[in-house]
Amino acid sequence: MLIGAEDQNVRQELGLTDAEVNSIQLLKAQMILNAPKYAARFKTMTEADHKSLQEDLERDMGRITEFFNNSLSAERKEKVNKFAFQSLGGLDSPMISLSSMETLNLSEDQKKRMQTVFNEMKEERIAHMEASFKLIERGIALGSNMLPEDREQLEKERQALEAQMFSTSKKLAERLRRHLTAEQLEHEKQLIASRPAFLPKLPKQMRENTESSGYTPGADSWRPGQELLIPIQAPTGRGFPRAVIEPDQP
Repeated sequence: MLIGAEDQNVRQELGLTDAEVNSIQLLKAQMILNAPKYAARFKTMTEADHKSLQEDLERDMGRITEFFNNSLSAERKEKVNKFAFQSLGGLDSPMISLSSMETLNLSEDQKKRMQTVFNEMKEERIAHMEASFKLIERGIALGSNMLPEDREQLEKERQALEAQMFSTSKKLAERLRRHLTAEQLEHEKQLIASRPAFLPKLPKQMRENTESSGYTPGADSWRPGQELLIPIQAPTGRGFPRAVIEPDQP
């Protein structure tokens, strides 16, 4: 799913028509309307309820993906894939998934090997995401009663968790790059170097990773807390719906 498609810069970059943007906005609005319902179900659901909630989320999230798959030409799909990868900031992004690497033209054998890497690091990534949700829930629970020391403690925990997430992302990226050819590695480098100037700046941790790997970041990229321009993955497995970081399933 492409988030931010109504932005004028994104529209121009991808050549989206008014009709296509309107369709995306309607699908996104439906997902937003359903969000409180899913949150309420999550708070009260039992283990047996996980499957039905997961299926409902997959259906909602799949609608925009289906829209792009059915309405775009192969050339335009490649443009979307390229832009999605650039928006993330490449393989060093905490949000990287197998489907967001489509623009690297992976072979079937590479996909299988990389899927194994994602699976092996899945629990570590999930743990970070679930810890993020718990931190957010604590902040919401404190609300207007939050004391300065509470805010300071939450910020310290947020920074520590963010450092852990980027450390895990760096390990994942290193393992994924082992399965890329020299040509694909160069392609990744060029994609990051040619990121559109209107994208927000890469986080400091990702700039350090790309620079140490010989990558040149674009002028702007994603920062934690900002809306992402990426294909969202359907949630799978236990616990909180992990639509963003859950690795693709074979």
